[in-house]
Amino acid sequence: MDMVERARAVIVKPSPTWTVIEQEATDWQRLYVPYMVTLALIPAISSFIGWSVLGMGSFGVSMRLPVLSGLGLMVSQYVMTLVMVFVWGWLISQLASVFGGQANLMNGVKLSVYASTPAMLVGVVSAMPGLSILSLLGGLYSLYLVFVGLPILMKSPPDKSAAYTVVAAVAGIIGSIVISMAGSMFMPSPPAQMHEGNGVADIKISTPGGDVQISTTPIGTNAPAETKVTIKTPEGEVKVVAESMQDMIKRLEVLAAEQEKAGTK
Repeated sequence: MDMVERARAVIVKPSPTWTVIEQEATDWQRLYVPYMVTLALIPAISSFIGWSVLGMGSFGVSMRLPVLSGLGLMVSQYVMTLVMVFVWGWLISQLASVFGGQANLMNGVKLSVYASTPAMLVGVVSAMPGLSILSLLGGLYSLYLVFVGLPILMKSPPDKSAAYTVVAAVAGIIGSIVISMAGSMFMPSPPAQMHEGNGVADIKISTPGGDVQISTTPIGTNAPAETKVTIKTPEGEVKVVAESMQDMIKRLEVLAAEQEKAGTK
């Protein structure tokens, strides 16, 4: 199915679309490429534009992050979003038996990938930091999609969907915290300096089914030219490597430099 049509179907008619998705034979690559890797770019690039290109401010006063800090934040947000979508799906699968459902990692990740659609699309408002509160609407609709999809993909009783969704939301909040922690490594602050010493962030999330440990090697001046993320779960290990990001970073850096130059004239 066309990516745009799938996104529209998930948002407009979620119940029948979840039924179709549950019956689809798929794998990790088809779930992520091009669907998730494309959608995750929207909030990441929008955040860079908002904080480092356009800037945030009012009453004639504007504040912008340094270009390199903005690029680092963008890349870390992008990679960690891809990682946390998988972790969220894993958590949903692990929690299934608690709410009378059936644990199924692939269906859990299907749910997290497609339910994230409105949150990713609304992420475009990050280009205007003053309107970022609107992203809450996308997040709330994503939770509604989870609520509708749980009985279909995870086979949980409909009367337990509300509680299941609340717990899944808490897991999503944990994911947001992890993304913020990763992003803080690129901000000009004491926490960032602490991370520069070892270049690696280790995060552990405890769940009823076991622990998830996330290790990241960030992009930076003293780090390799890629971000490597390793997710260790009781069921196995998943590695994510963000490659081919340098060309995009250079193009965005040139764009930001041009914007800054134009602003000084």
